[in-house]
Amino acid sequence: MCGRFLSLTQPEQLAEQFEVDEVRTEPLPKRWNVAPTQDVYAIIDKDGTRRLGTLRWGFVPYWTKQLKGARQPINARIETVSTTKMFGDAFRRHRCLLPADGFYEWQSRPDQDRKQPYHLADPDSCPLAFAGIWTVWRDPKDPDADPVFSTAIVTTEAKGQMRELHDRMPVMLPRRLWDDWLDASEEEAPHLVDAVAALGAPRLTATPIVDRVNNVRNEGPELLERAAED
Repeated sequence: MCGRFLSLTQPEQLAEQFEVDEVRTEPLPKRWNVAPTQDVYAIIDKDGTRRLGTLRWGFVPYWTKQLKGARQPINARIETVSTTKMFGDAFRRHRCLLPADGFYEWQSRPDQDRKQPYHLADPDSCPLAFAGIWTVWRDPKDPDADPVFSTAIVTTEAKGQMRELHDRMPVMLPRRLWDDWLDASEEEAPHLVDAVAALGAPRLTATPIVDRVNNVRNEGPELLERAAED
């Protein structure tokens, strides 16, 4: 799964990295501890134009009656994303890339109650491209209210060194799949499941860190301080 990640790269750099045509967002604060319900950068394709904007992390299905108390999943499994009522329509029609400067995972430790947090990132310090889906929710009780544009990160079975930390991981798309993920038609979308399944283990550095990241209110580069060796 993916429940926390980093967002440090600014829009102008993301626009260059992801070959964006239009930037439709003001810069978000740099964050070392992005958590659900926060706005995150997202790249979508609209009529052949690649746009960088923001989406709210926590998927709100369009049929939701009210936001308060509603289920808002942050992850969607690639194995079932195309067939579930929750995500199927978004997978076919509303896919996105979610840039991240790394993410966190927690490893269970034998004979210890507390899990060990790890920081995972690209070895070359490039932003990762998480596969995402998005949707639009409009309040049925207030037609004049602003719509909520929300997203979920697509996850897959862990591969490579990730298996030592968790059984799931975010889908990290290589550049060669960016266009397909963003542009595939509804008829073409099912092949993306097979394309993701065929991906090898991602190139990642995994660093054990101190447990400050456990608290979503903590922020700053000190979250990446390496944990002392036992």
